[in-house]
Amino acid sequence: MPFYLYAWIACFASASTIIITKLTSKYSIKNPWLFNFLWAFVILSFTIPLSLYNHAGFPSDWLPIIVAGIFGALWNILYIQSMYRIDVSTLSPLFNFRLVFAIILGSVFFQEQLTSYQFILFIVILVGGIFATFDERLSIKSFFKPAIRIGLLAMLSLALNNAAIKFALVHNSIWTANLWMSVVTVLMLLPTFYFFKKEFFKLEVKQFLPIIGMGILQTITNVAGNIAYSANLSITSLIMAVPLSMVIVFLFSIFAPRILEKHPIKVYVIRFSSALFMIWAALQLSK
Repeated sequence: MPFYLYAWIACFASASTIIITKLTSKYSIKNPWLFNFLWAFVILSFTIPLSLYNHAGFPSDWLPIIVAGIFGALWNILYIQSMYRIDVSTLSPLFNFRLVFAIILGSVFFQEQLTSYQFILFIVILVGGIFATFDERLSIKSFFKPAIRIGLLAMLSLALNNAAIKFALVHNSIWTANLWMSVVTVLMLLPTFYFFKKEFFKLEVKQFLPIIGMGILQTITNVAGNIAYSANLSITSLIMAVPLSMVIVFLFSIFAPRILEKHPIKVYVIRFSSALFMIWAALQLSK
């Protein structure tokens, strides 16, 4: 099968994961702490057999794995918290800030020089991010809401997690790193049991099923995406950057407006336009 089909499969699976996450937060699991822990536990449950099958062992270098696991836990917490507070069509474009944070971290910790062109691209992503948060009031104040700050902190945590993963893979195999980072993440989330202990013992199977579906879709995303990236990095990156979750949300807003979100067409035009500019700038930065 051509690599670009794998890329589109990964893109669709990733978008579907985001949509199911939003639907679950809205209709199935009202406590974000419970949702967060179950999601991390399911990821670990899928990771263990895959990692052992691929000969994962004990790490040779524990420190970056522990750091990656800690920031992975922070990413999980902040991402799920923001999902309960922000529209999908607003949250999805914020993922482009991950690359901005990554380059800033590289500049701070590795003295990598930023060019004037990169600085312009940063401004494009920042301005695009502001417009992507616009609602019916079309006010710049929407970007400075606490919910948006949570989303941006989630992207910063993800960038730090990715940076730690790169260090972890220097002396550890990818499957060993994946296994123990997932273990550390779940261990870091155990103290949050206090915030959902009442709901945990009332959990029903039907509430757990969408999270299992998310785990399957995430596995498909990872496997299909890795196959596509290994064959062609640039085209796969373009396909994976397609804001498919925003398209799905927009279709829902037209044909089933009560299910996810509903805004006037002008709001979606602004958000889509902003997202496209942000994606273009992010792709330029990644070159």
